[in-house]
Amino acid sequence: MPRVAIIDSQVAGIAGDMLMSSLVDAGANKTKVIEAIFACQNFVKDSRIINAHFTKVISHSFAATQLQMKYKDGVLKRKGTELYSALARCCDSVGLEHRAKTFALDSLKMIISAEATIHGQNFDSVHLHEASSIDTFADLVGCATALQDLQLFDAKMYSTKVAVGGGLLKFSHGIMSNPASAILEIFKNKQFVLVGGQVEDELTTPTGAAMLVNLVQGSVSYYPSIAPEKIGYGAGIKKFEGFPNVVRVAIGTSGTVYETTRDTVYVVETNIDDATGELVGNLVEQLAEVAKDVTVISGITKKSRPTYLIRIISENSRLNSVLELLFDESGTLGARVQEVERIILPRGILTMPVNINGNILDVRVKIVKDSAGRIKNVKPEFEDIKVIATKCQMPVKRAMDQVRAEVMKKLGGS
Repeated sequence: MPRVAIIDSQVAGIAGDMLMSSLVDAGANKTKVIEAIFACQNFVKDSRIINAHFTKVISHSFAATQLQMKYKDGVLKRKGTELYSALARCCDSVGLEHRAKTFALDSLKMIISAEATIHGQNFDSVHLHEASSIDTFADLVGCATALQDLQLFDAKMYSTKVAVGGGLLKFSHGIMSNPASAILEIFKNKQFVLVGGQVEDELTTPTGAAMLVNLVQGSVSYYPSIAPEKIGYGAGIKKFEGFPNVVRVAIGTSGTVYETTRDTVYVVETNIDDATGELVGNLVEQLAEVAKDVTVISGITKKSRPTYLIRIISENSRLNSVLELLFDESGTLGARVQEVERIILPRGILTMPVNINGNILDVRVKIVKDSAGRIKNVKPEFEDIKVIATKCQMPVKRAMDQVRAEVMKKLGGS
């Protein structure tokens, strides 16, 4: 079964040390991670790590692992490109494999790029302040080491929504709103949902955000199918009233033979009990232009009145257009709207020739495969089937059966 991992930061956000601690709590080799952390001081000038260890703590009644680290750093800011070069050498020195090294370097590159954009500077000239210290290096190298040890670069990784907190922040450039500009820049145009609230404090750091974006394609609203095998809790240094300052990582298997992707859509429903069939048909045609799917279900409502249940699946970007059409064309006074997660099987479309009664004709075919590459389903395009049926002067159902048989024969022999 495919291995999966879920990084859950929807309550307390995510920071580099918290993610690292959760991975150690889930079983990453503690000694390897500590050795990697101490190696960082050899590549960050004028810095020294005095002590670093993982310890068990209680965060708001929850047991978790916490990184406790003391260091001295004699430099307040460093040039981004110099740090990038130093990080590359550090990754090589601790024996990180290519994927782990790329993860650490891409995470730092994302932080540098965000700062360059915010301050209107070139990537090669930007200097880092808070993110230039030795603890940022420790977070990047330590997390890369832990992820490699747990073999999570081979797993499908997911993220929940990301808590960012609220209020104001005071840092090297002054006071600004939380989340900081670097956080927004890192998540910009990525498929992550950020949630604020709970406390007027920073919950997600740029380092944590950058690592998350380089591990996961986006956030999901619900946990994916998982049979949990390892659970890790990583605690931050801050203490909050009302919730534990903890990142949770769940590692296991997916329990499905399919590789799937997920997205979020909206299901819109309303009942219409005073419309003619012509009006309902026109409504379906109009909605089909903007919605992903439209279904009409007939039924009986109160006082034994006949009714139509209109059910629409809409993308987020089209929801307003769907609702506007629904209200204008149906006359309904309200609609139920629900955000749901959609599981999508990966599919490919092939155009292939088929021999139907001596006629060589092209047909487009959707193909679904499982994780092992085995074909699980084929579906010829119906519009192509109608063309074939007309040319071969046969019923559409018969054409569909013959085309499917021909396609399966060809694919089975490939």
